[in-house]
Amino acid sequence: MIYDKMEDCFGSLQDKVKYAIENSDLNAFFSTLDEIEGPTLVCGVGGSSIVAFFLAKVLREKRKLIADFIYPRDLKYRDLSAYENIIAVSYSGRNIGVDVIFDTDLNKYLLTGHPRQDCHNIVYRMKEERSYVSISATVVPLTLLMLYYRNDTDLIDTILNQTIISDSDCGHYEVMSGYETATAAMLLESSFIESGMAVCIIHDKYNFCHGRINISRNFKGDLIFFKRENELDDLLYKNLKDHYQKIITLDQKYDDPIICDYDLSIRSMQLIRSIALNKGIDISDMKELPDNDIFYLYKGEM
Repeated sequence: MIYDKMEDCFGSLQDKVKYAIENSDLNAFFSTLDEIEGPTLVCGVGGSSIVAFFLAKVLREKRKLIADFIYPRDLKYRDLSAYENIIAVSYSGRNIGVDVIFDTDLNKYLLTGHPRQDCHNIVYRMKEERSYVSISATVVPLTLLMLYYRNDTDLIDTILNQTIISDSDCGHYEVMSGYETATAAMLLESSFIESGMAVCIIHDKYNFCHGRINISRNFKGDLIFFKRENELDDLLYKNLKDHYQKIITLDQKYDDPIICDYDLSIRSMQLIRSIALNKGIDISDMKELPDNDIFYLYKGEM
């Protein structure tokens, strides 16, 4: 496949978001989400897993539903009787993951750019992007879900207009996170791993206090810290400086856990861009290993 250049993807990102907002039927998009009632599972893989995770969070915070993120394979091994609905997140709408998700007795929904006949479709429109690590294919649906939660285009513009420049360039990253920043942390981990740029470990802030500092005995990389102004964050920040090459601080500007997570997801995408430029890596076309397709194209039993 011929991929787009990373800088072209980032350069056109805001235009692609604007196109999606103007050309998607947002009334239908929002009303279909409003129709969902009862305990719900939300599924996705790759870049779509980030969107699926955020969607589950939006349903919990906005609709007060029991909504859990799950990977498609886990559906084969988990008791689903407590749930009424399942939502697949997939721009193409057609892969083995979606087939597995829809091989259940639950009410079926699909968040997609390409609707199907066998489910309730939550449809958005976006310009095509050919990128190995999802850029607009992640940011566009995240933005539409953010608009569903808070219909405020000025807020979206403010968040999207941010840029981050970092001189970080190492092979080991750790992310200090929590519930209100979990989507952003997931985006960082996925992007680092899928691009092959670095190993990435996510720490829950309080869970880190129970022995996880010992990783720094043998691995001293950079820490990405989603920092909030509170006692625990201050304690961590003050005492961890000697355990990392550097601490990249991304302050939490919003108290609301959905707005906060969206804002930090956008800033995390910009941070990935900056680190990729430092490393001379194009995450859109990073020349994946030939064996990649052995796994990516797998269509057998899970």
